[in-house]
Amino acid sequence: MTANGPPARRRLPNCFYGSAAQNVCRLARRFLTFAIGLLLPRPCLACSAPAEREFGLCKPCRRLLESPPRGAAREDRLEGSDGFCWLWVYRRPLDQVILGLKYRRLDYLGRHIADEASTRLGIELRRADVVVPMPMHWRRRLARGRNHAESIARPLARRLGRPLSTALRRRTLGRPQVGRGRRQRLVNPGIAFTCARPAAIRDRVVLLVDDVVTTGATAGRAAHALKAAGAGKVIVFAAARTQT
Repeated sequence: MTANGPPARRRLPNCFYGSAAQNVCRLARRFLTFAIGLLLPRPCLACSAPAEREFGLCKPCRRLLESPPRGAAREDRLEGSDGFCWLWVYRRPLDQVILGLKYRRLDYLGRHIADEASTRLGIELRRADVVVPMPMHWRRRLARGRNHAESIARPLARRLGRPLSTALRRRTLGRPQVGRGRRQRLVNPGIAFTCARPAAIRDRVVLLVDDVVTTGATAGRAAHALKAAGAGKVIVFAAARTQT
């Protein structure tokens, strides 16, 4: 009871729920964005010209995506993994596609990457029994709203007809790898993983999915954690690889 009336109702601050007016505004903005997307073509993520459906790029920019030389991606190796394959060299305009997926929540880009992967690398990727996205630390995931690697892994698992498991966890937040040199990335002490549900990957071939691989330090440590938890083999797939 309060001094002047019935007990006050407990509620969380507006930063969690927002007022009714704020919620209405959010819904209105989402509807308007959806309607504009139906009526007007999406601008190209790289040059702002009208984009094609695939990858959010116009035709000229789409043709600039650089695939690795024949066989180079399949011959590439990462320490700790039993296989590694990727689709493109990480440079413009692909960097804008990855940034759109990572920071602008353009989840349709993850579906397009999954389509391309299942078409071009289906034979290699179907060796896997289960698909696992590269995890983010929970604080970073909370800040961004979702895991961009999962935006690729989930549709890829559907196309391959394999189960998706989020058994892998990142134990430490660590320092971001973006902007760090090769030597700094390799020795970054903040990269540590654990497997929360080892039964999901035990004695299985795991397909570990990420967006971009640079030195392979993060993917290698994730592969070691999966094998320590009982995985039979770990194949790493990335949309792109930087040229180091």
